Amino acid sequence: MTTDKGATDMEKHILVGIDGSQASMAAVGYLGFVLGKNARVKIDLLHILPGIPPLFLEPGENMAELMLLQDFAGRVEEENRNKAASMMEEAKGILTMAGIDPAKIQPLIKERSFGVARDILEMEHKGTYDVMVLGRHGMSAVEQFVMGSVTHKVLQHASGVPLCVVHGKIEARKFLVTVDSCENSKRVLDKAGWLLGEAGPMEVMILHVVSPQIAKEMASMWTGLIEMEATIEKRLIDDAQDMLSQAKTYLTEMDVPAFGIKTRLETRAAGVAQTILKEAREGGYGSVMIGRRGISRTKRFLFGSVSNKIVQEARDMAVWIIS
Repeated sequence: MTTDKGATDMEKHILVGIDGSQASMAAVGYLGFVLGKNARVKIDLLHILPGIPPLFLEPGENMAELMLLQDFAGRVEEENRNKAASMMEEAKGILTMAGIDPAKIQPLIKERSFGVARDILEMEHKGTYDVMVLGRHGMSAVEQFVMGSVTHKVLQHASGVPLCVVHGKIEARKFLVTVDSCENSKRVLDKAGWLLGEAGPMEVMILHVVSPQIAKEMASMWTGLIEMEATIEKRLIDDAQDMLSQAKTYLTEMDVPAFGIKTRLETRAAGVAQTILKEAREGGYGSVMIGRRGISRTKRFLFGSVSNKIVQEARDMAVWIIS
């Protein structure tokens, strides 16, 4: 692997979704926590205004009723804008207190066009942002499946910009980076190197998970498979150890201190997502970075993916998803 240090030296443009909830303010707080002073970033705080309730758009029975409805609609719109301005000041204050230059923070208050999630995705598609950051409410997996959420919808449909999903208050300066044999792992390491370069000292763990290659049911049908699996697994472990060593070297070449980087190889994992979550919880990691494979949206919706499962089940963590 060779690093592209020029790309990491550029100022990054970050979009943060703000809705005034504790979840979105936690996302703002996390950005301030990890970036802090002297970060080479520009931050846009995006708020999509709520739509006017349909009742106020009715024509009314007569002119007097129409004027009354329009008056109410105007009051609602003004109140929404006042609330938006207040939450923007709060968010900007959090980032400024963390040491980020106020001149680098831009509030964006926009009318709703298609819906909050789609409007955020429209901003992504413009191609001007390097990272998107969203807070996640504490919805259960069932609630997310049935009703959806803005964050969940953006996660499903975001096409290329790295997405950071924040849940809860994060205080641990410990960073878990997962790698595998996919080409996307280089992008994961690139983003990890940039973030660690801006964040300053952090404990870093590079994790690779080796899944069982042959199901137990198949091995019981043919004992020869057990010997075959052992041979395959040894080769995979040798390759994985080499990959972890290269990944550590890659980060050190991006000026991440080698003494702060550890590597871990997990074998015989029951499931990749659960293994990553277990490592993150037991190790007390505040940030996790994972790559997302290029599977279709239909498959992600029907079967889920490692990244989806980790985002849904992570608590008091920031999950970075790199496409």
